[in-house]
Amino acid sequence: MKKFFMLLLVALIVSALAACSGDDKSNDNQTPEKDSTEQTDGATSGELENDYYKNVVEILKEEGYEVTNITGGDPEFFTDTKSSFGAEVNGEDMLTLQLFEIDPNSEHLKNAKETGMGQAEFEGEVAELPVLVIGNHYIFMAEGHPDQLDIYKLFQEKLK
Repeated sequence: MKKFFMLLLVALIVSALAACSGDDKSNDNQTPEKDSTEQTDGATSGELENDYYKNVVEILKEEGYEVTNITGGDPEFFTDTKSSFGAEVNGEDMLTLQLFEIDPNSEHLKNAKETGMGQAEFEGEVAELPVLVIGNHYIFMAEGHPDQLDIYKLFQEKLK
């Protein structure tokens, strides 16, 4: 159990660092005024080539959520990940929304559909983390996010 909490803490820190590193890179080439608009608009229309991820952003925005700092996520975090996506929702930069496209033939995906737990690996440590499984996608948002339950419910209604 101690390893699980350590892995969860490390995952949150990695998410925060990823969010911060995205800010630093965009500030090098743009003025602060252009940064937030171009980063969000560019990411939703240009960087997000995956239609599923675009749909997730659209659903959130239609429901009034602010979606910013869209990144490619960490495709190495969950076992059998094909692609990933991350974003801040309503300014929660430490508790980001993360989606992972999992190989549809994965045994880990089948297990996650039954248990709600996805196998994650970080620095050689393997743990099971709670995920919302829709199709062959894991949706992961830390329990501390104030909108987590509402967003999960929204995705269960709109993405199935």
